[in-house]
Amino acid sequence: MIIEQHALWADDVTEEYPATYTAYLAEPVPARHDHLRPAVIICGGGSFTNISPHEQEPVAFEFLNRGFQAFVLNYVTSSTGDVSFPHPEADLAKMVACVRVNAKEWHVDPECVVVVGFSAGGFICASLAAQWRSGSFAALAGERLEYTRPDAVVLAYPVLDFRIIRAEQTRDPRIDLRVPKTGGKTGRDLLNDYFALVMGGEATDERMAEVCPTTHVSRDMPPTFVWGAADDRTCPIAQVYDFAAAMAREGVAHEVHVFDRGGHGLSVANANTRADNADEQRAVSAWVDLAFDFLVRQGIVEA
Repeated sequence: MIIEQHALWADDVTEEYPATYTAYLAEPVPARHDHLRPAVIICGGGSFTNISPHEQEPVAFEFLNRGFQAFVLNYVTSSTGDVSFPHPEADLAKMVACVRVNAKEWHVDPECVVVVGFSAGGFICASLAAQWRSGSFAALAGERLEYTRPDAVVLAYPVLDFRIIRAEQTRDPRIDLRVPKTGGKTGRDLLNDYFALVMGGEATDERMAEVCPTTHVSRDMPPTFVWGAADDRTCPIAQVYDFAAAMAREGVAHEVHVFDRGGHGLSVANANTRADNADEQRAVSAWVDLAFDFLVRQGIVEA
């Protein structure tokens, strides 16, 4: 296996373009030297402030073992640059195009490029899936429109609608109490500051709707697999139901799984991602096989 790390936008990272990626490339088997593999681009979560390692390399190895070439995208976060919409989404659009441009060198089928997003990374993937044609991502990436379209999308406990998240997280009246060491700000103030950081301006309902993937679902979306847990308090499952309903109305090929428990952040739920949550992991671990079967039916990967 070959593991390579690269700056995404140029030979080196810059303050304006800090994104990088790591390629995990299986070398061709001699008997199938000309065989092309599907590609997966992985966007871990981390609240847009960082990227969780357990949603990166363990996911890459899971997909490598299922016949993919894997690419872990370190998109821009608030710790590396301007995280406001649509900068992380432009990183992903650039990465999808990058895989297609280098498909021959990396032994990738350019018509089988999948994006997989967890939590905040799910928002980035869902945004590109919903707005690859209508949004500004391709122009920002300086790439041909069709090069930035994923061929399939997998979303794990994704952020999809900040309006629902805000409603859930402000339901408790204690949100309006002052938070220590914040200069008198309340929990509601801090939440709105966070939303403003991600959206690049005041977190109005109108702005939230403008960047919400659910409001941009169209028949141009690639096949999409979504899963989450009913007891997820970080990314409320109501978002998934709204997103699925929008896909159903538009005739998008999709599959949705909601597990009764599991909470948030379980990644691929195997020994490489396990913490003190064996019961939760057991409840959701089937999602990997389910997603793989979905991708088989979409013609992305061989059974």
